Amino acid sequence: MKDILLIFQEYTGAGFFTILYLLALLYLWVSEKNEAVRSIFVYGAGVLQLLFFIPLFYYGYQLLDKGTYYRILWLLPMTMTIAYSGVKILGRYPRIGMILGVILIAVSGKCVYSNTYMSKAENAYHIPQEAIDVCEMIMPEEGQERVTGVFPDDLIHFIRQYTSEIQMAYGRDYLAPDWIYGDHPLRQVMNLSRIPAGKLAALATEYNCNYIVLSKGKDIAGNLESQDMVKIGETEHYDIYQNNRIDIIYEDKN
Repeated sequence: MKDILLIFQEYTGAGFFTILYLLALLYLWVSEKNEAVRSIFVYGAGVLQLLFFIPLFYYGYQLLDKGTYYRILWLLPMTMTIAYSGVKILGRYPRIGMILGVILIAVSGKCVYSNTYMSKAENAYHIPQEAIDVCEMIMPEEGQERVTGVFPDDLIHFIRQYTSEIQMAYGRDYLAPDWIYGDHPLRQVMNLSRIPAGKLAALATEYNCNYIVLSKGKDIAGNLESQDMVKIGETEHYDIYQNNRIDIIYEDKN
């Protein structure tokens, strides 16, 4: 039960939105007469919340999909319940509802731009421009099949957001320890403080990587060029190598 309460606490954060939802749910429980609406917003949500806090249900879920229990709360129609209740209150009590709505909006949130994770967009994709620059250097040309690359952890989230023409030896699932058991051999080498050039080249070839992208300043034991890795470009923070041991495949036109 302690684990369930911790998950719920982490999901709700400061808790104001959850409190607002519970108040809206209570209002609908008391005032809503339409059975179809009650089935969606009251009965269904109530059963879901009840299941969430049952330890036996929690342990059963963990056996099937460990680490994603919080996603059950995604199924609760929180926003719709609050909006529906707000409209009903506003319709029944226009003046009081308007005043209450303004007060709730004023005290319930904060400017999103004050968040430390918010920054001015560098491009229309809303991802770092350098990630796009790296992709453009290794993007397959017309008539070529998709290529595969290995990237530092800080680029992994952005590659797939920009293009599906570049495959990755390992994806973001390897950045979340709760999702998997163990680590990818190639990622283990990429994250060493001193990378053996021969081992990196061998693993990149084993996993059919056409390109290797390394953070600048990464300590390399040996020489990648002597391992059939050719440096084809660089950006401010990354060096890009092509693996000549793996052929780029062209589409069959027949």
